[in-house]
Amino acid sequence: MKVKDFINGQFQGRHNNLIFYTRGNNTYVRRYAIPGKKRKWETEGRTPKQQAVAIRFKAVQVFYMTFAKQVSPEIWRAVAKTVGRHAPNVFFSRNFHCFGEEGQIADFGNFMFTDGTLPLPRNLKVSGEGPLFKVTWQEERMWKTVSGTDRLQIGVLYDNDSRIPRVASQVKGRRGELHGEFTLDESIGKKAHVYIFFCNETGTRFSACRYFHVKINS
Repeated sequence: MKVKDFINGQFQGRHNNLIFYTRGNNTYVRRYAIPGKKRKWETEGRTPKQQAVAIRFKAVQVFYMTFAKQVSPEIWRAVAKTVGRHAPNVFFSRNFHCFGEEGQIADFGNFMFTDGTLPLPRNLKVSGEGPLFKVTWQEERMWKTVSGTDRLQIGVLYDNDSRIPRVASQVKGRRGELHGEFTLDESIGKKAHVYIFFCNETGTRFSACRYFHVKINS
């Protein structure tokens, strides 16, 4: 076994059919298959619980690939870079628990559409009857980590099509303006889960998101 940090008890390597590895301050152990020996689930079949986990696992993978294509591949790459991991793995660890046994998002309020090092403004609010909605916020901070030119962004999951992540159209607003607006597409759905976040002007830094559920009343 290869010892990584003997003094602090952090190590990585292989012993028999166990693999030890360290991520951050945590050490993990995984069992790998012995060549020629079938796993228990291969001979006896998966249990209902294992089947549900497999469905959720696949659903998160597919969702992330769709997110990278439809929304942005850079958001979760930026998050992953700060923790020294791969983007799909970080997305999985943050959001796996939000998916239900049938492979759809079941906990929209705790789902993390985005994350990042850029701070969110305070007291974010959404108002309007739709399809045009107004967004307001407060921002008195004069940190080096934020800028008045940071752009308002809107992530969307329509109620009747929540497997497809999107960004809202006609989004307007900069951090320093303290207000913005966005439009939803009522041809897709009348109700939507909305995730407000910000990115810097160069599109290299992103914020975490704030969740709202809105309805188009027109």
